[in-house]
Amino acid sequence: MRFAVLAEAALARPDSSVLDVGCGFADLYDWLSARGWRGRYVGIDIVPGLLAVARTRHPGLTLLDLDLAEAAATTGPHDFVIASGVFNARLSHGDNREHITAALGLMLSMARIGVMVDFLSADVDFQKEGAWHTDPAWAFRAAKALTRRVALRHDYMPFEFALFLHRDDRVSPRNVFLAAEPAAP
Repeated sequence: MRFAVLAEAALARPDSSVLDVGCGFADLYDWLSARGWRGRYVGIDIVPGLLAVARTRHPGLTLLDLDLAEAAATTGPHDFVIASGVFNARLSHGDNREHITAALGLMLSMARIGVMVDFLSADVDFQKEGAWHTDPAWAFRAAKALTRRVALRHDYMPFEFALFLHRDDRVSPRNVFLAAEPAAP
């Protein structure tokens, strides 16, 4: 379900490029490929053991042992930057909100079209100890500080939500986001 929500825009553009932040075993690549996506995939992760498994499963993929800042400096732009589950742990040092804000900015700087990311929601009746549950209203405001065109989905699972940060936030003369403006007849 997470991949269906996060990768919807990439699937609509089957030749697009995707940077998978926190790629783990490259399961997102498998999911996309099984649905006809044939674009360029790059996965990054900071856990060498997960990357080792991903490289064994997919020897032809670009799978890099990089953090987000290193990737921003070396991997070039991608149509979509997707991150699933990377903000769900409570940091042992530092501030989760500062970390999320900085990461969203880096991801948006690397995206030609947009960023899709999910979070555990603070709007739940139970929070797991050690997990970080993000306030959806705060996350929306943080994203809006980076781009005017943001969508928040809190309708697919009761305990998490997704944010979509669109790179193109230009507005038409009719006060409609240009990308959403209907084509002229």
